[in-house]
Amino acid sequence: MFPLFGSEEILITLLKFGTAIFAAGFYWFFYRNTYYHPNKISFDLSAFFCGVFTVGLAIFPELMVQNYLKETSYLERAFPGSSLLEEVPKLLVILWYFRGLKGIYNTSDGIYFGLTLGAAFGLVENLLYSSVLEFWPLFLRAVTSLPIHTFTGGIYGYAVMEYYHSRPSSFNFLRVFYSLIGCFLLHGTFNYILLIDGNFIALLPLILALGFFILEYLLTISQNILPMDVLQSIGLYKDDYRVLSKFTRYDSWMRSSQNQQKTIPIPLLRQLSKEKLIWNVVLFFTPVILYCIYLMVPEEIPILLGGIRTSEFIGLFVVYPIWLCVLILFRGILNPKFFRERVLKIPLFIAVSIVQEDRQYHSLAYSLSGKGFYSPIETSLEIGDRAYVTFYVAGREFKNILAIPVWLNAREDDPEFESGAVFIFVKAPWKLLLWRLAVRAKQQFQNLIDQVSQKGSSTNTI
Repeated sequence: MFPLFGSEEILITLLKFGTAIFAAGFYWFFYRNTYYHPNKISFDLSAFFCGVFTVGLAIFPELMVQNYLKETSYLERAFPGSSLLEEVPKLLVILWYFRGLKGIYNTSDGIYFGLTLGAAFGLVENLLYSSVLEFWPLFLRAVTSLPIHTFTGGIYGYAVMEYYHSRPSSFNFLRVFYSLIGCFLLHGTFNYILLIDGNFIALLPLILALGFFILEYLLTISQNILPMDVLQSIGLYKDDYRVLSKFTRYDSWMRSSQNQQKTIPIPLLRQLSKEKLIWNVVLFFTPVILYCIYLMVPEEIPILLGGIRTSEFIGLFVVYPIWLCVLILFRGILNPKFFRERVLKIPLFIAVSIVQEDRQYHSLAYSLSGKGFYSPIETSLEIGDRAYVTFYVAGREFKNILAIPVWLNAREDDPEFESGAVFIFVKAPWKLLLWRLAVRAKQQFQNLIDQVSQKGSSTNTI
């Protein structure tokens, strides 16, 4: 394979092992040093061994299924025959690990655990493949499969901690299920591109970038979440805090509008440093130069690089450096303040009438979702007692929807503070939610038409 080394199989084996270990170490250190600084090495070791354990859960069913699939059935081999059988064990292991530790660890811990588990999974998988793949196919697989396993593990870590830290309801597990579906499709598409080979290798950076930006968003959001022990000390769950936080940003918009104050815009993206730009210019020109060399002497490339195929050369020396440009340039690009402090305009005013025993309250509903809503209300409201809520949305009335106030936002020492409460629904009011969604969609469409026709824009933008 390598003319310089001849038949020195030991050296080639060491190169294979070194490639797999380097790829795993690169992505693990990349995220560890950028976003997370754990104090206990036992947490790292637990995540690593859970990754090894996950490989054991996945490999035997995968080998059995692959025996029944045809070599040319790329879709079946990529999706149910590989992606599904690898992603399900990852999710189950992370769910199992944090089940008894959900009160100790936070969302950022869950993401880091998932990242480490995914890196360990990819490392062991590539070491196993080193015995059946030649050097260049293994090299391509190692440097591209590692980020996929790392990204999906981090996504599961976020979804699992959100599930465990949310107020118990029948819809909590949906977020975990959505994460499984998304990772299954992402991983399956990646597998399919590798199996069909050819010109589709150029799509790998797009697949990797999609997983990268999803994880970047979740990492950014996790920086804005208070530790669970802090939330529990004031009787809140994460979904309660998210509703309250959103109301606070709505309230800031109302107050600034009433006082005619200008709000300072918060950028979505952080400014790029000169060092990042320089590194990316260097990385970008590297694949350009190599591709030009390939165009000039394509027949010399397999000879110089020990029989490398065209698709492997393009993937490793043209496509992969472009992916590294994306990774380095956009690492930490999202601004956490944008998701935490940006003032939100109220998209739709929803009036409510809340009846609890013989008391009736008239107010507005904010942050309406399938779980519940937030409403400014008097402190005489009884927390934990059932209430019947009537919603008035764009000319329609939705009567007697059962909800329970679970947390009262009040300050006894501040008489000017506007009290409010977080409500959760006993059953999700789907008719109300669908009607609200339709009204907002119609509103957005009308605003778009107004802007295009330059007849004026509505203030009720989303």
